[in-house]
Amino acid sequence: MILKNKFMSKYFYSLIFILAASVFFITCKSTEKTVLKEESQPVATEVSKEFEAPKTITYLPPPADSISEISINLVGDLMCHLPQTNNAKLSDGKYDFNPSFEYIKPYLQDADLTIGNLETTFAGTSQPYAGYPAFNSPDEYCTAVKNAGFDFLVTANNHSMDTREAGLLRTIEVIKKHHLGYAGTYLNQRDHDSIRILTIKGIKLGILNYTYGTNGSYPISDHKYMLNVIDSAGIVTAVKQAKTLGAEIVLVFYHMGLENITEPTQAQKDAVRFALDAGATLVIGAHPHVVGPTKQMYSKAINDTAFVAYSLGNFLSNQYWRYTDAGVILKIVIQKNYTKKRVFFKEASFTPTWVYRGDGARKMHVLFPAQWGLDSTKLPVFISKSHQQKMKEAFDDTKSIMTKTNSELMLNLLK
Repeated sequence: MILKNKFMSKYFYSLIFILAASVFFITCKSTEKTVLKEESQPVATEVSKEFEAPKTITYLPPPADSISEISINLVGDLMCHLPQTNNAKLSDGKYDFNPSFEYIKPYLQDADLTIGNLETTFAGTSQPYAGYPAFNSPDEYCTAVKNAGFDFLVTANNHSMDTREAGLLRTIEVIKKHHLGYAGTYLNQRDHDSIRILTIKGIKLGILNYTYGTNGSYPISDHKYMLNVIDSAGIVTAVKQAKTLGAEIVLVFYHMGLENITEPTQAQKDAVRFALDAGATLVIGAHPHVVGPTKQMYSKAINDTAFVAYSLGNFLSNQYWRYTDAGVILKIVIQKNYTKKRVFFKEASFTPTWVYRGDGARKMHVLFPAQWGLDSTKLPVFISKSHQQKMKEAFDDTKSIMTKTNSELMLNLLK
């Protein structure tokens, strides 16, 4: 009986232990599931925001550069031989040179600034009107130049003193009366020392003009300021001074070279070099009466591209030999990038021209775009087949010479 009770007691305690263990195990499993379930719940709202997907970011392109551009038309010799004066004379004794520019006028005006080389004087009627070798032309010639679209005249050349100091001074007064700018000859020392700096569309352009000399007459020693003669040291100083005064682009216009020779002389090349070394961006030439080659090159002084045209030839004259009846309108584009703080020569293009000398049905010297020689339908009735052939010849010659050493120079194809 005692054994039985002991067995029962032992069995009872074993059963209690098993039941207790089962309860503990079940409780632990239940607790484990509860913990796992709680861990799978989202974390607090404030924390979950840190893991939200970022908003879409729109990447904008950089702002466009702020740019300004100007175009400059340049031509060569504006001459007035006596046959031109005679053809322009009206029945009332006055003169009208406007018809000389009627066909070329739209192309001259297609720029922000148009510059020409005035190779005559306006001494008035105190001296007879004359052509070569000592030019004196009616004031109406200047009127026609202004009406054609010119804004600025360079006046230092071998004919500046053809009517002496009085003629030089009166020429400037006539130019000023027509509201044209000028450089190369001057009224007084103060006028000479005032470097021409034009501001066009926010771009500052300095203009300097020099001649190799005259045909014999010079201002007296006390009046040397009247005429700029080529002097390397003086030109270097003037270019640097123009830049100091704010000129962002400096144009040096020379009157030099050999007449009727298309190739530049060593003296021309040297003059170009010291102008560029001083900081000029543009160097333009006249005097040979025929167009010359052009080139574009890197200039260390400006750390950019410079442009050179050795001769723009005749623009309007009575000369009729091959090459002398041909000319050009050279268009140069200057760009200013305000964002990059850079002002530079962008590109150049050209329009060949030709002069009808009044040797046909119309007694007037008239300028034409030489490209018209390729299409007879554009020509007025007074232009004969031989005139058209000369016009075409001028077009081909000018194109060949000007692009000979400059493949980047563009021909303006006219509509």
